[in-house]
Amino acid sequence: MFLTPDELKTHIYAHVIDEITAGDRSIVLQAIEAAVEEARSYLATRYDTDKIFSAAGDERNALVLENVKIIAIWRVITICNVEVIYDMWRERYDRVVAYLRDVARGTISPSLPPITDTDGNTVLQAKFGSNPKFHHSW
Repeated sequence: MFLTPDELKTHIYAHVIDEITAGDRSIVLQAIEAAVEEARSYLATRYDTDKIFSAAGDERNALVLENVKIIAIWRVITICNVEVIYDMWRERYDRVVAYLRDVARGTISPSLPPITDTDGNTVLQAKFGSNPKFHHSW
């Protein structure tokens, strides 16, 4: 598991999580899995997400770990905002999503393992797009 429920205590008090979830650990585990999948969906086009999210302990990318924690906590506190500054967590979640979108676009390049083929060569993903539609106004 990339992130354990006990590791969330660096960002939110354990008693707050217990109060929100009524002590149901499965809610926290589901929030963590959803957070990992959300982060994976942003990173999957450019990075080897199997390597990123199978890492454990100190081998995990610190920034990805922090962002997954914030997403997981956001998913937990949307149940109920007991003793939680809801706006603060909403702002943090929005920043993480914006960061992950920039990573997906290639604007930001974190030090993560790229997607490689069976020979170990980096696989470049093709990007397609166009300029905004131009309209004449007469």
